[in-house]
Amino acid sequence: MVIIIKKRQNKLVMSIALLTLLALIIVSMMMGRYDLSLSEVSKYFIGQANSSSKLILELRFIRIIAVVLVGAGLSMAGATFQSVFSNGLASPNLLGVSTGSSVGAAIAILNGKSIYWIEISAFITGILTVFLTLLINKILRSNSNITLILSGIIMSGLMQSVLGSVKYIADPENQLQSIVYWELGSFMKVDSQALISVGPILIVGIIFLLLTRWRLNTLSLDTYTIKTIGINPTLNRNLMILFATLLTAASVCLCGVVGWIGLVVPHVSRSLVGEDNRYALPMTAITGAILLLIADTLARSISVNDIPLSIITGFIGVPIFIVILIRRRNVGI
Repeated sequence: MVIIIKKRQNKLVMSIALLTLLALIIVSMMMGRYDLSLSEVSKYFIGQANSSSKLILELRFIRIIAVVLVGAGLSMAGATFQSVFSNGLASPNLLGVSTGSSVGAAIAILNGKSIYWIEISAFITGILTVFLTLLINKILRSNSNITLILSGIIMSGLMQSVLGSVKYIADPENQLQSIVYWELGSFMKVDSQALISVGPILIVGIIFLLLTRWRLNTLSLDTYTIKTIGINPTLNRNLMILFATLLTAASVCLCGVVGWIGLVVPHVSRSLVGEDNRYALPMTAITGAILLLIADTLARSISVNDIPLSIITGFIGVPIFIVILIRRRNVGI
């Protein structure tokens, strides 16, 4: 009986969150340097908007779709890393994936490659960074969560040095600006072509993790128990890491590095629906989309120029994470 009530509560919470996301999408389309009315937004969706408002709403809608996909993808990647490594501090940033992906994107930019090559390069270096992080942890022969985090910090530091080297030799008139754009994180340059090329990868990654989310629950068990269920723990862990890295790399390709989303959102979602990933992971996707949509709307509305996303998410994420730490101080992260 208690389980049934809990399921109903979780479904209700997720339904409210989904309605909130839909409402925020409408509000976000209305807000910007040029505020538009609800009727103008409504006319856009039924094909009756005038030429000026249609152009503005077209650009905003493309950007909003990108924000929702990246918010969902980054937060789900963070939740996946935390579940696979049984570490609440694991995130795309702390394990070095974001920095590694940025290095790949920067190298591709330095060589004048297209968005497709930037995406491939970011993915390869992201995977390589995770592999080296796990390799360092394995060489140290430690099962400690702290050692894993330290390994990620080591690789992040190394990739930051490589990124600094690439920036040093980059053309300051053109290439350096593009690289700095990736570092700060912004959806300002997202257009339909970028969304079409990267969006499907984000969608595939999100769908895969949603369909296999129950396996994240089993991966938290010991190896013997997992094998008795009939699941290959090594294969499944590698697949989860692969798709979480894919989501991170694709997000970096689209908007650069966005901090705190992959770390904070999974904790917020678990506080709302519990630890069961069958509910926590979909809730994480919705919550991540909501949080990043709020941040991006603020980034393009409160100033003449777009404020870098990592600044906004930092101001939002830090107090939230402090509250989480206070609430969980007796049970640990």
